[in-house]
Amino acid sequence: MTFEVFITPAAKRRIREHATWIATEQAGPQVAADWLARIDGTIDGLEQMPRRYPVAAEDHWCEVEVRQISIGQFVLFFTIVDDAHAVWVIHARHARQLTRPEDLEAPSG
Repeated sequence: MTFEVFITPAAKRRIREHATWIATEQAGPQVAADWLARIDGTIDGLEQMPRRYPVAAEDHWCEVEVRQISIGQFVLFFTIVDDAHAVWVIHARHARQLTRPEDLEAPSG
C-alpha cells in the first residue's frame, strides 16, 4: 500500500530553520543542501511501509500513534492515518532538543 505524505507547516518550519543553521552557522550552504536532500528523501520514503520505523517514546502524550525517524542528529515525528492512506510529518527537531506534548499535535481533518 502506498501512502500520501504530508508535512505540517510547523515541521516544515523546523526543517527550514535547521537547514539555515547548518548553512550559516555550522558547515556552509552545500552541506545544508545535501542535508536537506537527505531529509526530503527520507520523508519521500514514508510512502512505503511507514510502520518500519519505531513508535516514539513521546507516543504516550498523544491520542494517535506517533513514530519517529532518526536521521543522524535530527529526528522526524510522524503519524499514520490508515483510512486516508496518509502519513503526516508532525514535528522535527535536533536530537538534543526536547519535544513538548504540544509539538506532537496531529493535524485536523
